[in-house]
Amino acid sequence: MSITIASPGPRLTAALSRRPTLREIAIAFGLPTALFTVVSLAWLVRTGGIVRISDARLHTTVGVELVLALFILPYLKKRGWRPGDIAGSPTPIDLVRGVGVVFAAYLSIYLVVLVLHFTAPAAAEALRSSPIMGTVSPLSVLATAIINPVFEEFLWLGYAIPAVGARYGLRVAIAVSIALRVAVHTYQGALAFVTILPAAIVFTWYFIRTDRLWPVIVAHMIVDAIGLSLLAAPR
Repeated sequence: MSITIASPGPRLTAALSRRPTLREIAIAFGLPTALFTVVSLAWLVRTGGIVRISDARLHTTVGVELVLALFILPYLKKRGWRPGDIAGSPTPIDLVRGVGVVFAAYLSIYLVVLVLHFTAPAAAEALRSSPIMGTVSPLSVLATAIINPVFEEFLWLGYAIPAVGARYGLRVAIAVSIALRVAVHTYQGALAFVTILPAAIVFTWYFIRTDRLWPVIVAHMIVDAIGLSLLAAPR
């Protein structure tokens, strides 16, 4: 999980100058992370890594994210953190950049699978057969592909990187952000280490290198839309 760190851009540098309290980090970052990690682990134990997606599950996830955002955003605003300060304003070119980030993320996943294919073929075959089941409606796909990426990228990158980085350094913040992002997706079993981990490294690397968060959000939206649309397609 080694990421070459360049000098942070002006937005990230400014965000790193704000030193949050440990209580703030626990509430704004620890609370949602702990909640989703516990749920994810419980689901992994209950299902054995079989991923079942439904409208009800998507609605619950998005609903919890909205409730958390409604609670956390005003709390952070009083303490000097605002989404626009770290993300800037979205621009049309961010759509193009987002496509590039998607390509890099998929390429990283492909390379991991390729390495597994030659070094651990049995494990690669097991991952290939990991079941992802369910049927979802187009409206659920649309809502989830918009809300979930915005919530997650502001959590893992927009808040966690500068907040943890201001107290413990940028390298620690990067490691914590990536590790906990994977932990939240452990309901996918080993598949999380093949898909979520390399994509998280690409997303984080891009954010640190470019000082741009919106292209990562766009990329995440595209990934979610593609994956969920496969479940929404007629069978």
